[in-house]
Amino acid sequence: MTLSVTFKKAVFFASLLAVMQANAALPTCENEIRDVNTFLIQQGVARINDVDDLAKTLRSLTQTGRLPARYITSDEAKRLGWSGNETESLWGVKPTNNKWIGGDNYISPKLPSSQSWFSADIDVFKGYRGVKRLVYTLSGPQRYITTDKYQHLVEVSSCQ
Repeated sequence: MTLSVTFKKAVFFASLLAVMQANAALPTCENEIRDVNTFLIQQGVARINDVDDLAKTLRSLTQTGRLPARYITSDEAKRLGWSGNETESLWGVKPTNNKWIGGDNYISPKLPSSQSWFSADIDVFKGYRGVKRLVYTLSGPQRYITTDKYQHLVEVSSCQ
């Protein structure tokens, strides 16, 4: 084995070790959401009910850059027959059964305009859109939760 190959392997393993150490330092998404819930309760606003589901969504965004497959945009849901009215269950239309709205563009003066922002429903109940949303960008690790339909945004730290 040449010195060059040995050096490349050493650099690879050092890089891999650095990534593993960085990931080990990140809290689990479940723990991060619990911390956010503690803050939300202290503020007197609604909390996240389905911690495990939101944790899976956060991990999917981090690992794949995509929302889980259950999400469709509101335009796609409308093409499939949903009226777009938030008082109508998305699950009342067979093609959108068990789908959630996510991936729509989101614009807010509270967030950097240099990035594209998107929103995704969280804590969906029987296909009805509530007031809880995840706000995220694909150009960085920033994630925010709102439980009062964008009145307040609470940052969710990077998690695994």
